Amino acid sequence: MECFVDVTLFLLPKMDWFNSEKYKLSNCSRRYFDFENAELRLSKNSFDKYEEINKKLIGLVGDIDVRKINDETIIHLKKRLNEPTIISGEKRARSPARRNHFLVVLKNVLNFLKEVEGMQNIHSLSKIKKFKEEKKPVEVLTDEEIKVLLNSIGENCITKLRLKTLIICLLSTASRITAMLSLNKEDIDWEGGIVSVRGKGGKINQLIFDELSREYLKKYLAMRKDNCPALFATTNGTRLQVNCAERAIRNQGKRAGIKNRVYCHIFRKTSSSKMFFSGVPLPVISRYLSHSDLATTQRYYLRGANFEEVKQYHRTLDYSSLVNRK
Repeated sequence: MECFVDVTLFLLPKMDWFNSEKYKLSNCSRRYFDFENAELRLSKNSFDKYEEINKKLIGLVGDIDVRKINDETIIHLKKRLNEPTIISGEKRARSPARRNHFLVVLKNVLNFLKEVEGMQNIHSLSKIKKFKEEKKPVEVLTDEEIKVLLNSIGENCITKLRLKTLIICLLSTASRITAMLSLNKEDIDWEGGIVSVRGKGGKINQLIFDELSREYLKKYLAMRKDNCPALFATTNGTRLQVNCAERAIRNQGKRAGIKNRVYCHIFRKTSSSKMFFSGVPLPVISRYLSHSDLATTQRYYLRGANFEEVKQYHRTLDYSSLVNRK
């Protein structure tokens, strides 16, 4: 029996269809997340959020071959993102920030394929333009609101003292709540107050606990009877979780009658803005927040000036000595 072989098979370039699964968006994104997980470049919250968005992203554009992503793909994705969706049980439009999260995840995956895996023919990242976001004013609490909030919390029971201590520590350190709750009792330098903690993107950040925060930590820890190593623990002797802390702070803000929304991250914004309007240079504040980009500090963490402050600082513009009066 004669066997005929199509010699053209040997003349074709290396056939990518043998590895077609490799180029599917689902497989490419899985390799990207494995890489991020290994390098610890994302916090757990960011990692989980990106994974959730990635699943929805594939649902919108399909499990396509990443080499086929082009301008039409991006336009199709943006149109789908503009459509109303179910959010918290209601059908409504995604916010510009939420829509941009999808584009960020896609760009991150494509950049990984290009820069880490050396994949060719990847769509230009510069062509993936974000949605325009409305610039919102930075939310902060005034000194009076901080006073009202802290004085509304008693110190006669462990849960109240824990909440008051947590808020004081967040104000001193401007720490993210995830980093604060990851600390153990043994991490605290009781003399100097400087603590190193792994923060967003796996970076090692330094926090400064002032005398007031250390005073309240000692008072809180002295009241505890558990053996949990965590700096902040539940009454059951387990590490305090972020959602529990967020709920307690939100509810306390309402009980204190504060009109502004009170949440964990507002203390980070409040302390950085207070520093800035006390005359602290922007690079120092950026370092205090462990930011690598000054623009991030300025846009998201420093409140704008009001006109009363403009009038106050306008007095520094004294040109009288430069005028030769006739």
